[in-house]
Amino acid sequence: MVAFASVGGKKEREALEVLKQNASSIADVVKKFEDLIKAFFLEHDLEKASRYGKELSTLETEADNGRRKFMRILHEGAFLPTFRGDLARLADRLDRIADTTEGAARAILQRKKLTKAFLEAERKNPKVKEFASSLVKMADLTTKTVLALRDSVSMLTTDIDKALKKSQSVNRLEHQIDEMEAWVFEEMYEHERYFDPLSVVQLSDVLHRFENISDRAEDASDLIEIIAYTFRA
Repeated sequence: MVAFASVGGKKEREALEVLKQNASSIADVVKKFEDLIKAFFLEHDLEKASRYGKELSTLETEADNGRRKFMRILHEGAFLPTFRGDLARLADRLDRIADTTEGAARAILQRKKLTKAFLEAERKNPKVKEFASSLVKMADLTTKTVLALRDSVSMLTTDIDKALKKSQSVNRLEHQIDEMEAWVFEEMYEHERYFDPLSVVQLSDVLHRFENISDRAEDASDLIEIIAYTFRA
């Protein structure tokens, strides 16, 4: 069993702890996004969705502060140059997940009429409610993907092999999201006659933003694999 913690000193241990906390904060951001999706598309509760949006922004700021702290410790000399660059890139890719999630949340909340469009569509065809539920399921799977990434980052400190295995599960989950997205798009086009054209365009953008979050998670997991192979070499 090999791990970063076994070769580092006090500064390295501090840096890894900050990175773990940062990954956890980013997972919290994505979980809050899932709550927002449920409130917006399933419950049609704009007030609750807006509250979640504000809470998400606060969490994103905390995550950004964590990234800055981690980078500062790296700049102070934590880790050998061989690993320092990759760890800095990992922190940046984790930050992109939070940024992408916050951007998606803002875009959704700016399209408040979508909730009304869903309500009207559901009155025309109750099956539209099932379509809305699929968006929540997609958000749940996105959260699970980022939670797996969080665990992979945490395992870097204790067991590189386990971290690598967990990072590979991130890729599998991201693939599931791609498959679900394709199915959701098919459902959207199946039900588009119940929506006005603008709502269909806006909904399409929302779905692509879903994919962007999981794509950023996959980017980070790919870098963990590189770090793991470099460390073991």
